Amino acid sequence: MLLLFDPTMPNLPIAAAGLALMLAAPAARPAMAVDVAAPSAFQQHVTIHVPRMTVTTTTIVVREAPAVVERRAKSCVAVDRIQGFTVNAADSVDLILEDGSLLRAKLGAECPALGFYSGAYLKPTKDSKFCAGRDALRSRSGRTCPVQAFKNLVRAR
Repeated sequence: MLLLFDPTMPNLPIAAAGLALMLAAPAARPAMAVDVAAPSAFQQHVTIHVPRMTVTTTTIVVREAPAVVERRAKSCVAVDRIQGFTVNAADSVDLILEDGSLLRAKLGAECPALGFYSGAYLKPTKDSKFCAGRDALRSRSGRTCPVQAFKNLVRAR
């Protein structure tokens, strides 16, 4: 037996409206046929924003900037190790890594680092590494600057 009215049902108007919509709506058919066997190509574009670190965004403020020297570095760094960057020289950008160390990305004279004051982007690769000689930094204005080399920055003795 079908019971249309149950006095113990607290949301009777909602249930009745739902039932009316189900009975009144015609069965919908697909707007277009989909061929499952047809090959489909999907493109995915991902960019990783690297924030510029400033005095207002860093937690430690050094009274006097320590003298640093450049040392040899590996040609690649894992993208997930990069936490931010600063612009301290005309031809390079200093990457701040997750352990607090600094890695200088040399851009070359034809690509001034001043264009990166508003931010930088990295295009991720399949190996999830950012490599000198292969990858480039992209400024928010759209400029692309290839990284020529990486140098570790360590305190001068």
